Amino acid sequence: MMIDNPFVVNVYASPELFCDREAETAAIASALRNGRHVMLFSPRRYGKTGLIRHVFDHLAKQRGTRTVFADIYAADDAHAFNVVLLNAVHEALNPTPKLFLKNAMAWFSALRPVVQFDELSGQPSIALERGRTNKEEATTREIFRILREQKRTIFLAIDEFQQVANFPEVRMDAVLRTELQRSPNVHCIFSGSQRHILQDLFNNAAKPFYGSADQVELQRIGREVYADFACKLMKRHKRTLRKDDALFCYDWCNGHTYYVQVLFNRLFGDARALERPTIVEVMRSIIREQDAIMATLRSALTKGQWELFAAISREGEVDTPTGGAFIRKHGLSSSAALVHALQALLDRELVYVIAHRPDSGKPVYAPYNPFHGAWFKYR
Repeated sequence: MMIDNPFVVNVYASPELFCDREAETAAIASALRNGRHVMLFSPRRYGKTGLIRHVFDHLAKQRGTRTVFADIYAADDAHAFNVVLLNAVHEALNPTPKLFLKNAMAWFSALRPVVQFDELSGQPSIALERGRTNKEEATTREIFRILREQKRTIFLAIDEFQQVANFPEVRMDAVLRTELQRSPNVHCIFSGSQRHILQDLFNNAAKPFYGSADQVELQRIGREVYADFACKLMKRHKRTLRKDDALFCYDWCNGHTYYVQVLFNRLFGDARALERPTIVEVMRSIIREQDAIMATLRSALTKGQWELFAAISREGEVDTPTGGAFIRKHGLSSSAALVHALQALLDRELVYVIAHRPDSGKPVYAPYNPFHGAWFKYR
């Protein structure tokens, strides 16, 4: 993969361009190699998908293995889940047309898929006819039969796994638990971003996946680690970024991985010397770009939600957004109304729990997108 800008966003490029996560990589890879499943959690855009790709990059070097990555974020029922999973399996097990043709008869006889071809790339993809509930369950079982019959170890990642909790009619968690018990060669990463749903799926004794996976939670990458990574990567490409400026960038993005990476990407793409005035100018440009987004948000939120969003954003991090002192400081409405407003902001992922106070255990709230937080402070 040829990439001009080493601060990649949205894709995993290579181990050399991946920042840290050494402990998490080792823990997940060790669990999978030793036959244990992993539940991986973090807020969105902390780098879960990149970490999975990074782990898979290591595991793929083992002989007799295949890695399968299925992103089910858009799946709203068992049928959509099966389509995503089957295409992920197809992509991993049929990397060439020759292999696809070799496996086609075995797949077609059980699943009766419809083969489609991408108009631009010419690559085949697979669609499935929608069936009754029991047929969708049978389709999932057939996909796992394909995996089970491989004479190799399969490392399967199901991203945004919390979606299965909302599937109508089919208890997909129960189906998957049964199939995994029958498939000793398949080891899974279940990753997601909605803590309460994932904890219920894996920590509720009444649920099929109770106690069945190691649990890994991603935190923010350490600021010193990220700053050193950025400075070294800049230097490797004959750019100079001072460490204090790298730390300044990290803090401005509140350590949120995706947004830190976006800012460094923008700075690398700027041909000027990376002095503090240039960095600030790039930041101001990013803030101005939020104008249209914030106008849309303002019309979509109630007055109370907007005012609470603005107050949390201006503070940066808040552990008592419904407390009297915070209400008085920002001229907010009653505490009872703020509870509903806070929940609405959490549901919309405009604010999130960034940490818990070590002394009291109180959740600490912050704007999910630090660029939105900066907009409230500086526009």
